[in-house]
Amino acid sequence: MIDLSLLELDLTSQIVLVKSGQIDASDIVDQQLAWINKINPSINAFISVMPSNHQHADIKTSKLAGLSVGIKDNIDVKGFATTAGLATRVGKMPTQDAFVTQSLRQAGAIFIGKLNMHEGALGATNENQYFGNCINPHKAGFTPGGSSGGSGAAVASGMCSIALGTDTMGSVRIPASYCGVFGFKPSHGLVSNRGSVTCSRIMDNIGLLARSANDLALCMSLISAYDRLDVFSDPDMFLRPMSAINNKTIMVPDNLAELGIDDDIIEDFEQNLLVFRDLGYQLNTFSFDNYDFAAARRAGLLICEADMRIEHADDWVNNHDKFSPYMQAMLGFIESKSSIDIMASERVLEKAVLFARGLFEHGDYLLLPTAPQRAFSFDSCAPSNQADLTSFANQAGLPAVSIPMLTKHILPAGMQIIGPKKSDNRLLQMAQDWQQASKFRYKLPANLKP
Repeated sequence: MIDLSLLELDLTSQIVLVKSGQIDASDIVDQQLAWINKINPSINAFISVMPSNHQHADIKTSKLAGLSVGIKDNIDVKGFATTAGLATRVGKMPTQDAFVTQSLRQAGAIFIGKLNMHEGALGATNENQYFGNCINPHKAGFTPGGSSGGSGAAVASGMCSIALGTDTMGSVRIPASYCGVFGFKPSHGLVSNRGSVTCSRIMDNIGLLARSANDLALCMSLISAYDRLDVFSDPDMFLRPMSAINNKTIMVPDNLAELGIDDDIIEDFEQNLLVFRDLGYQLNTFSFDNYDFAAARRAGLLICEADMRIEHADDWVNNHDKFSPYMQAMLGFIESKSSIDIMASERVLEKAVLFARGLFEHGDYLLLPTAPQRAFSFDSCAPSNQADLTSFANQAGLPAVSIPMLTKHILPAGMQIIGPKKSDNRLLQMAQDWQQASKFRYKLPANLKP
């Protein structure tokens, strides 16, 4: 029998149960596999799953205690194909784990399966022509966000204990927001991207989706490490960590409505600010008036399209017809641009770095909604501003954590804290403090329960 109260527990609580001898990790994983078999056909979060007759090792003493991690299908796991959501890569087997999955395996993780994603990680709805759309577990027919939609849906529905995703312009935090879970994008260079399929070399970040802030902190401690074989892995992150001084000034945007944020998101956001006030934070305002989101959006997409044409060059020539019309249009657009256009786009992204520096001269952290809207129907057009509030952190190389807001609405929404580079641990501690003060405890969507 499947115990949903067990599956909705966060990873940290499941580890406590295993290490105290109250339950075997194999029992939790077997229940998750049974739950996947029951509900994944309607959610389509997993595109491949470990065998139900897998052998469980006795690794109760390891940090992750033999519990499950779901992996977005653009990150290598030995024994599973890495498709990146593309028909061109079906059956493409890696010869070794990605740097991060190797670290998790050594910490006692069980890789329960590979997760659905937006094609090539280039989109924020998780529509996928080949593998099928991933569905938000909170409402049938609605997007879970993307591109790590399978990761968000799997964690939110209790099908795995925690999941890896990738975040290029918000692809971890948008699904976290739409699915009502926690999501973390680290400082660029803190977590190695080696063994993942490139969307944008300068904006890609492997990150985490979880049912609690404690889980984020635990797993970030396991995957954060210098990798000399990753050109963007930054040893300075580990040699000179940011000071742990408890800075208490949070800056919030003063023009949320002008940024195109829905009224119900603004209402929830303003109510959730009260928790941070109760925690002793001083709240100041800042303005995005001088930041051109539309230009940054266009520049970010162009950089991704150029990088992906290099990443998928062989398939573009030899398996062109296997790309969906959507991907053919996206990756073909770069042919109408010049090298000067690409260099100009890089300069647009550099403005995010300078804009962030200016902001952090007046406060310690930024707090803003994760996305301007809640999840929407696949029958609707995706809003053009869907990733505006998240992509800023990618373009500036900053860490950001998305927290599910307390709300009376059926569909969840998130708010994100963005900090200076190397403030990752402080952001995770803030998320943990918020969860403890707000008494937030994740609950499975009501429509999944009998």
